Amino acid sequence: MEATSSVETRSDFTRFIATFIYAVIVAAGVAIVFARTTAPDGARQMMSIDLDIWLFAGITVAGIAFRYFFAAYSEAVKVIACLGGFLIFTIGHDPMTRYLTLSALLFAIGMYGMVKSRNAVRVLMSIELMLNAVNINLITFARYIDPAGVKGHLFAIFILTVAAAEAAVGLAIVLSIYRNLATVDMDRFNLLRW
Repeated sequence: MEATSSVETRSDFTRFIATFIYAVIVAAGVAIVFARTTAPDGARQMMSIDLDIWLFAGITVAGIAFRYFFAAYSEAVKVIACLGGFLIFTIGHDPMTRYLTLSALLFAIGMYGMVKSRNAVRVLMSIELMLNAVNINLITFARYIDPAGVKGHLFAIFILTVAAAEAAVGLAIVLSIYRNLATVDMDRFNLLRW
């Protein structure tokens, strides 16, 4: 008989409570950042960079602790940490920082989906998400660094056309393989082997 880990033996209610407590901790961190960036008269003010980095490190460590020691739901902890980190890094900063943080978050989600998924359609969707994150970067830099030029916009349009062609060719290949193998699992794609 194999030994089960402590994560598997916890009840669903205990795991839900641990996940909920982690969500409350992240929400408190976001509320602290929001309170620090709002002046008493309601005006927005810029935030010092130290507090948000320490809060992000804190919610990361808390997420690891709640996941491995208190058996919180893994996917929920990842989503809560991503959203909390995004809000902590964007509240009280200039719009360029917000767009770049959103782009980094989308690129990270796309990279995670591309590496983790074995489904070919999900991999194509993750690649599209990464290309759109690059487009957000290009448009942001074109808007805030060189507003008179159109280089960023042209590159973004070029990437959109390449992404459309990639999606069309990729889906055609996936459909062709699905007709032959009746699966889209990438581990079973061995048509080119001798």
